[in-house]
Amino acid sequence: MKHKKVIIFDMDGVLIDSVQTSSNYMLERFPTMTEEIGKEILCGNFHDEVEKFKLKNNVKEENPEERELRLAAYQIIKLKCEAYDGVHDLLYNLHKDGYILALNTSAIERNCMPILNKENLAELFDFIGVAEISKSKVEKFKMIEEKYGVTKEDMLFVTDTLGDIREADIASIPTLAVSWGVHDESYFNRESHENFKGIVNSIEELKNFIYKNYSL
Repeated sequence: MKHKKVIIFDMDGVLIDSVQTSSNYMLERFPTMTEEIGKEILCGNFHDEVEKFKLKNNVKEENPEERELRLAAYQIIKLKCEAYDGVHDLLYNLHKDGYILALNTSAIERNCMPILNKENLAELFDFIGVAEISKSKVEKFKMIEEKYGVTKEDMLFVTDTLGDIREADIASIPTLAVSWGVHDESYFNRESHENFKGIVNSIEELKNFIYKNYSL
């Protein structure tokens, strides 16, 4: 019997080429924001850091109608984003070979499921942890661990942000960073984390890392 291995992915900037789209959205939503501030926000928990930014910059709260119009407009724009080259083959092969695939994303369901369905990827994930489940990725790591009854050594999280690395480290989840998302190597090397396994620069490197270090 094969030993269970759970590969957990962040979505935006790892699987879906949506970094610039998300950045443009944040800059439009918050006139005082810059791209650099946006990147710094992603050095922590996204939802917590956005609330801190709003408080610091006296951002007025939206009424429900305004919020709905904004989210609906962004959903349409984001749906135009596509998976990075090689993502389909990677996920289909991992799924076929018996790996359990999970998603741990800060995105809300309406900005996650439509694009996964459009790219024919949703069915490959056994667990899809959107923001409605919890805004804390730490909590969702615990859910995944309990759901599958695996040890932390049998889990791998793949992300593109320092904030995710920090949350994964709190949960003691081995984590691998990709270089094609929001943060580059300079962010990942700001500090050391016990469970950080390194950086990969291509889907091929990511595939090789998983099959070499998490063989079934």
